Amino acid sequence: MRLRRKIAYAFLTLVLAACVWPAYLVWWAQRTAEAHGCKFGMAMHTDGCLVNGENIGAQLNSAYSNAGLVILTMPLGFVIVVSLIVMVSKDLRRTGTDVSREA
Repeated sequence: MRLRRKIAYAFLTLVLAACVWPAYLVWWAQRTAEAHGCKFGMAMHTDGCLVNGENIGAQLNSAYSNAGLVILTMPLGFVIVVSLIVMVSKDLRRTGTDVSREA
């Protein structure tokens, strides 16, 4: 595999991770709030959420504020996944034809 192809794989993987990160933050905030019996959403900012005696409502609220980014990043992530699948299938097909030519 050429160096340009490896760089493309690395770049697309990093961009995909950046696209999934806002969704993960929203999921984490929701799971943490539910696990500790807190109201999830905008009410969390006023009511707070006590975990081990510490109010983490501000952190959960800031993680929840990334929900708007999910609308933008998920379609981009889908396009990246499709392009990675196409790239991998081309590489596998190319490797398969190279092996059959050698035999």
